[in-house]
Amino acid sequence: MNNIMKNFNIDGYRCSLYLPDGYMTGNRCYPVIYVNGGDNINEIIKAIKPYFDSKCRRFILLNIEPKSWNDDYTPWPAQALTSKSRPFCGFAEKYIHALENNIKPFIDDHYRTQKEPENTVLIGYSLGGLAALYTLYKSKSFGMIGSMSGSLWYDGWINFMDSNMPENIYTRVYLSLGKKEEKSRNIRMAKVGDCTQNAYNVLKRKLASDENVKLEWNDGGHFTDIPNRFVKSILWLMKSVDSDIM
Repeated sequence: MNNIMKNFNIDGYRCSLYLPDGYMTGNRCYPVIYVNGGDNINEIIKAIKPYFDSKCRRFILLNIEPKSWNDDYTPWPAQALTSKSRPFCGFAEKYIHALENNIKPFIDDHYRTQKEPENTVLIGYSLGGLAALYTLYKSKSFGMIGSMSGSLWYDGWINFMDSNMPENIYTRVYLSLGKKEEKSRNIRMAKVGDCTQNAYNVLKRKLASDENVKLEWNDGGHFTDIPNRFVKSILWLMKSVDSDIM
């Protein structure tokens, strides 16, 4: 079964929308998960469905494809990773503006959503995870953030986190990383383990409570079991009341 119910463009971004079972026959409003360029969305939904109601709230999900992965998800310009790749342009602030002022309002206006920050999630993987975490410093609209295998090695990122306060200190943040990701041959990317740990430490100091941030280490490298890493993030962020998910 194809869980993606509708595909459309919002503000020039290609989007795929998932509506939970029961949406078309009821009048209930749902929290919304926004995904920065996620692949295998159908796999993720299929894997998380057994947890609905018992360990995870049912949700609407919108997957947003970037116009340029290396540009929409980077916070400021940076040099290329290799001689064969191009520099990062750093258009994340423009993307976040579109997300907050055009994409989210469209979904809230056309679907039965719980609009509040505490019911609104933004998650992403790799550079998409970096952009999700950057949103913490640029918007109050997303009260839950997930950065899986986030590119937190990005030049100047930890200094930025250390020098700035989140827009909403009550935001809940989930971080994860594969244990082998720091074994990269690229000197910059090899810093990701230390940078992710440092990001976690900064958030523990700057968010309202230690319980608002979680760091999970996964087996494998950057491309290991990606759908399950999404599921782990969603389960922690969207856990139902009385759930025993830790």
